[in-house]
Amino acid sequence: MKKFRFRLQPLLALKKQREDEKKRIVGDLLSEIHHHQQEALEMAQAIKSEGEKLKQQHQQGRIDLEWMGHYRIYVQHLQTAISKRIAVVAQIQQRLAAAREELAEAAKEAKILEKLKEKQQQRHEEQLRRRETIEQDEIATNLYRRTNKIREIEVA
Repeated sequence: MKKFRFRLQPLLALKKQREDEKKRIVGDLLSEIHHHQQEALEMAQAIKSEGEKLKQQHQQGRIDLEWMGHYRIYVQHLQTAISKRIAVVAQIQQRLAAAREELAEAAKEAKILEKLKEKQQQRHEEQLRRRETIEQDEIATNLYRRTNKIREIEVA
C-alpha cells in the first residue's frame, strides 16, 4: 500500500513557521505593553507615596520648603514620564493591531493548506479502501472458483 504524501508539505511547514513568527511578534508586543504599563503604574504609585509624605509633614506642622521644591520637580518629571509611557503604549497598540491582522492572515493561509491536506488524505484513504475491497472481492471470487472446480472434479 502506498503511503500518503502531501506534496505541499514544505509550503504548509513554511506557512506554519510564518504563523508561529507572527504569534511571537504579537506576544512580544503584548509583553512590551505590559512592561510600559507596569512602569507607569509604579511611577503613579511613587507620586502617591510622595504625596502621602507631604501630607504627613503638613499634619505634623513642619514643611521643608527645599523638599517641597524637589517634590514638585520630581512629580512633574514622573507625570511627564507617565505621559510618555502612555504615548508609547498607544503606539505599540497600533503596531499590535497590525500584527494581529498579519497573524490572522497567516493563520488563515495555514488553515487553508491544512484543510487541503486533510481532504487529500481522506481521498487517499478512500482509494486505499476501494483497492482493498476490490482485492478482497477478487480473492473471494478466485477462492469460490477453485472450490467449484474441486467439486466438479470430485463429482466427475
